[in-house]
Amino acid sequence: MFPSTLSWTFTVVFTLTGVYSLVRLTELASGMDRTGSRLTELSHLLMALAMIAMAWGWTGEPAAATGVLQILVFGLFGIWALARLTVPEGGHSRATEGYHLVANAAMVWMVAAMPLIMPSAPSAPVATHHEMAGMGAMPMPGSEAAPAASTPTWVVAVTVAFAVLVLAGAALWASRIVRPVGPGCCADGTPEIASGGSVAVAVAPARTRSTSGRLDACCHVLMSVGMAGTLLAML
Repeated sequence: MFPSTLSWTFTVVFTLTGVYSLVRLTELASGMDRTGSRLTELSHLLMALAMIAMAWGWTGEPAAATGVLQILVFGLFGIWALARLTVPEGGHSRATEGYHLVANAAMVWMVAAMPLIMPSAPSAPVATHHEMAGMGAMPMPGSEAAPAASTPTWVVAVTVAFAVLVLAGAALWASRIVRPVGPGCCADGTPEIASGGSVAVAVAPARTRSTSGRLDACCHVLMSVGMAGTLLAML
């Protein structure tokens, strides 16, 4: 699907983000950390696995079972992110949920539009053994491979738009790397809200929360850049 150099680059990038998401998911599931969402981390982990598979051409065709599964899974995650964007829960910003919605939509788009983004060249007619013997070295009409169909302009526009939106998300997360994250904040930099509506008191030290928030932002930046790079490399 991609040159081996790009495939290995994407593999390294998404292996890093996948490992981080797995660690975060484990911490959230065990109760060691309460500053994030298990479904969000699960979606990030599945994104990393899907992006690695796509980098090596192991999945991606919408007609294949893996392609259908990817569309369904990330479509459901996208609907979930849209619900949280429409009715945000306490401690979650609209910008963060908007980013997750775009990321999941981009995952669906990469699979659904694969035949249009990366069309295969038509197969050239193959002459039989007797035809080859009879014609000798004479050029055979139709023996040259036909050029691959070009990607429609609107498909290129949508793909580039997704790449731009994902890079805008990377800029948002990059700003959170340098922005101080104080006590009582989630990994996305928003305050934790108790069930009664009051701001909850942080249990973990401020330094720990700050480090966790910055590391989470770094992971999002890396994932965003890798996803945008994949989108553009497909064109």
